[in-house]
Amino acid sequence: MSFLYNTIAEDFDEQLETEHLLLRPYQEGDEQDFMRLLQENMAYLKPAFSGRLARVRMLDDARSQVQQLRTDWENRRIFDFGVWQKEDNHYIGDIALKNLDRTIPKAELGLYFAAWPATRQLAQEALQEVIRFAFGPLGLNKIYLRCTSANESYGSLAQGCGFVKEGVLRSDYRGADSDKLLDLSYYGFTRQDFEKVQQQEKASSTAIV
Repeated sequence: MSFLYNTIAEDFDEQLETEHLLLRPYQEGDEQDFMRLLQENMAYLKPAFSGRLARVRMLDDARSQVQQLRTDWENRRIFDFGVWQKEDNHYIGDIALKNLDRTIPKAELGLYFAAWPATRQLAQEALQEVIRFAFGPLGLNKIYLRCTSANESYGSLAQGCGFVKEGVLRSDYRGADSDKLLDLSYYGFTRQDFEKVQQQEKASSTAIV
């Protein structure tokens, strides 16, 4: 049994919806979309996602990865959402809560989107919904994001959603296909930050009315 069963709601909606997007766990049949996005965006997914790229080289690899992500979801180990546009059911990205720590509880956020940065607005829409999921049904007290210089734009995206840059750890990351040590910028978002953002949104909504 997963170590997170004691910290999250027993029942919650697996599927999240925003104005433009559908976010859901991966399932059988998603493997072609999953592999296509990785292959088409290989250059910019390195080094942060070099491990996933190394694991998915053929369709059978993608099928196995999709199955594993579903198993991890059911065991409450990783909550990995595929992101589809509602208007045309086009798969555009991945956003996950992983490295779950029950003692806080907290989780690491990981995400990538096709055609970046043209999809930045949609990525922000997806991230805001996953933040609500993290502090709602999952009952987390903190989520954090780690960025190398190659994907620092995701740190900027996170800051736009309320994350705070907490610092830089030097020579703290090595990609799966490299010997080079990279610095990591850390961004954090606490339950207090989340509640503050909610209060601001509520006040803004009331002012408009």
